Amino acid sequence: MESKTHIENDSSLKNAEQQIKRRTEEYKTLHEITKVLQKPDDLKTMLTNALTTLIGFQELEVEHKAGIFLIDSEQRVLNLLCTVGEFGEEFMEKEKQIPYGACLCGKAAVSGEFLTSDSCFSDARHEHTFKGMTDHGHYIVPLKNDDKVIGVLFLYTDKNPPWYIRKQEILVSICGLMAGAIVASLREQEIHEKNDQLKELNELKNKFLGIASHDLRNPLYLIKTFSEVMKDGTMGEVNKRQGESLQKIYNASLFMQDLLENLLDISQIESGKIDINKELQDFNACAQQQIELIQLLADKKKIKLNFDPGDLPEVPFDTRSINQVLGNFIGNAVKFSPPESKVLITTEKLDDSVRLSVHDEGPGLSEGDQQKLFQEFQTLTARPTGGEKSTGLGLAICKKLIHLHKGQVGVSSELEKGSTFYFSLPLS
Repeated sequence: MESKTHIENDSSLKNAEQQIKRRTEEYKTLHEITKVLQKPDDLKTMLTNALTTLIGFQELEVEHKAGIFLIDSEQRVLNLLCTVGEFGEEFMEKEKQIPYGACLCGKAAVSGEFLTSDSCFSDARHEHTFKGMTDHGHYIVPLKNDDKVIGVLFLYTDKNPPWYIRKQEILVSICGLMAGAIVASLREQEIHEKNDQLKELNELKNKFLGIASHDLRNPLYLIKTFSEVMKDGTMGEVNKRQGESLQKIYNASLFMQDLLENLLDISQIESGKIDINKELQDFNACAQQQIELIQLLADKKKIKLNFDPGDLPEVPFDTRSINQVLGNFIGNAVKFSPPESKVLITTEKLDDSVRLSVHDEGPGLSEGDQQKLFQEFQTLTARPTGGEKSTGLGLAICKKLIHLHKGQVGVSSELEKGSTFYFSLPLS
C-alpha cells in the first residue's frame, strides 16, 4: 500500500510539474507575441513575426506552416495576407482568395467557431488539394475583435494531432490579441491615408487661393483706381448721388484688396512658402513705429494710443511679419473701441520671452467669442464701432505668424470691461 501511495504521489508530482512547465511556456509565448504586436512594423511584417513566434510554442505541437486570411466583408471573401513555412506555387495561387464558406477557413469565417481537422484527406470540409500535398491536420482559429470575425488563422499539424483543452484556450487568446492589433493597425493606416488626402486637398486649396488672388488683383486694382479718380471729380463732375455710389465702390474695393492679401498670406503660410528671416533688433522701436502709423487712423475716432514700453533686450524676429501682427492687434483695438476712448500698448520681459499686450476699452468678448478667436472666417457678436469691415482672417494669420516664430498668442476679456490681446516672442 505504501509503495502504491508513493507511486501515486510521484505521479501527481510529475503531473503538477508538467502543468507548471506548460503554463510557464504559455505565459512566455503570450508575452513574446504581445511584444511583437506592439512593434511599429507594417501589418504583414507584424503578423508574420507573430506567427513565427506562435509556431515555436512547443506545447502546441504544430508544423512550421501557418498563415492568416483577412476578411473583405463587402466582397465576402478571405484574402491571404501572410504565411510562414514553405507553400507551393499552386497553393499560393489558389488560396490567395477564397469565398465565404469555402473550405475550412471560409467555414470558420462564417461560423466564428474554432475548428479542428484530423486529416486533410478524410475530412469532407476540405475542398482543395494540391500537388505534392501530404496528409496533415489543421487548427483553424477565427480572429475576433469585439465578437466580429475580421480574419482567420490556420496552423498545420500532424495527422490526428494530440489534443488537450488548453490548446484551444491559448490559441483563442492569442488570436484575440492579433485581432486587436490588426484593427489598430488598419485604423492607423486609414488615418494616414486620410491625412495624406487632406494634405493633398489643402495643398490644392492653397494653390487655388494663390492663383485666384493673383488673377483678381488686376481687375480689382482697376476698380479701385477708377472709382477713386471718379469720386474725386478728376474725370468730370459728379453729383452727390453718384459720388456716394462711387465712394461705396471704392470702400468695397479696399475691403476686397484686404481680403485678397489675407488669402494670399494664408495660402503662403500653409504651403510653407513664406520666409521668416529673424534678426536681433529693438522690439520697442518696431512697436513704436506701428503705433505712430495707426494713430493717424485712430485720430478719426478721437482714440488715443498710449505706449508703455518695458526694458527689453534685443529680440530675434522677422520685421515684416511682426509689423503685420502689430498692425492687426492695434488696428483691431481701434476698430472695436468706442470714440474718444484709450488704447494701452505695453511690452514686458518674461523669463525667456517678451510679451506685447494691447488693452482696449471696447465692449469686451463673451466666452463664446473668445473660443472663436484666432480661427479663420469667424463672425463675432462684438462689432466694429465705426462701421469698419472685417475679413475674419486677420487674427488667424497673426496666430500662424507668431507660431512660425515659436511664440504664443492669447486674449483675456470680460463683457463691458474691454479686452487685452497679447503675443509673446522667444528670446532665443
